[in-house]
Amino acid sequence: MKPIRFVLVFLYLLSCSKDNKFELEQEVETRSFYMGFTAFPYDLSKEAQLETYQKVTSVSDIFLTHLDHGVPWDEALNDLPFPTEVQNTLDATKSGLATNTKILLTATPTDQLRKSLNGYWNNEGSHQLLPVFWQGKSFDDPDVIAAYIKYCKRVIESVQPDYFAYAIEANAAFRYDDAGFENFLSLAETVYISLKSDYPDLPIFLTLQDRSFENTHQELLETSKRLLQHSDYVAMSTYPFLDYSNLQRDANPDLFEDNWLQDFRNLDSAKPFAISETGFCAEDLTIPNLGVNIKASETWQNEYMNKLFNSANNLNAEFVAWFVFRDYDQLYDKTPNPPDILKVWRDNGLLDGAGNQRQAYQTWRNWKAFEKK
Repeated sequence: MKPIRFVLVFLYLLSCSKDNKFELEQEVETRSFYMGFTAFPYDLSKEAQLETYQKVTSVSDIFLTHLDHGVPWDEALNDLPFPTEVQNTLDATKSGLATNTKILLTATPTDQLRKSLNGYWNNEGSHQLLPVFWQGKSFDDPDVIAAYIKYCKRVIESVQPDYFAYAIEANAAFRYDDAGFENFLSLAETVYISLKSDYPDLPIFLTLQDRSFENTHQELLETSKRLLQHSDYVAMSTYPFLDYSNLQRDANPDLFEDNWLQDFRNLDSAKPFAISETGFCAEDLTIPNLGVNIKASETWQNEYMNKLFNSANNLNAEFVAWFVFRDYDQLYDKTPNPPDILKVWRDNGLLDGAGNQRQAYQTWRNWKAFEKK
């Protein structure tokens, strides 16, 4: 096997342009982490969804099903069948996966602003208005906790994942001294204990974001440390092309530290580390309403991927999940009145909007070829 690894490294170096600043500090023979994507489609058509699914599973060894759609609160609490849209989403997760593909399943009780109760997910779609019964309920409400535990157990039973996150970017919006944060901690403790009791061998965790509009870096670390009491992993969501302190800058990987993940890794060195979500824009990102004007390039995206994978390997990460596989320009253009936030990750793909491969696509394939240790 060693000669093959030498060839892979040699071919990779030949494929690097003179502008690619990545250098192998040591011979890379193995990777610690599984590599994968979500199947977020580039268009609204069924054909685009199927093509995305087929392509991401062909270049991955872990598959991320990201249940950020809401929660079927009524059905979960009352033990009723899930709405067809919910069940179809769960059923599709394992369809067509290779037998050795790991499954990362993430769900969340919080809405997409990460601070309030998630919307209602039913056959009308995602993030629907909460039924009257649920409106105004806090995270520590007994009905909320009971419904969410039932929901988590049912999705686990349906998907049979290898990893399960019960909250997404749980530290993103809560302030350390918020009453709402204390309420969420009550939910997190109860959900975590209940799920670990029923699934002792399944990694159960919540994910953390490495930056926040609401907190200083130190406050974010303090909030994260409290949340990690109810988590098997230190799992990070990181999109460092977005610097919240300066939304009008170059997305040059040289502008942020090589050890940008280290503070979070150090919060609990006894727990496994993982990258639950990441990505990097390959085209300029301009969102006037949000004050965003970021210069980006395909080369910088590729440099970030190399920096990311080397850091993940150095930290012995368990997995790395990239969002998205192909730019979703077509989906964005067909979305009526698309929210500004939908534009943020539009150009994160390893394929551009027309389906052409970017530099980072080959970098991904080269790292994927390394043996998983």
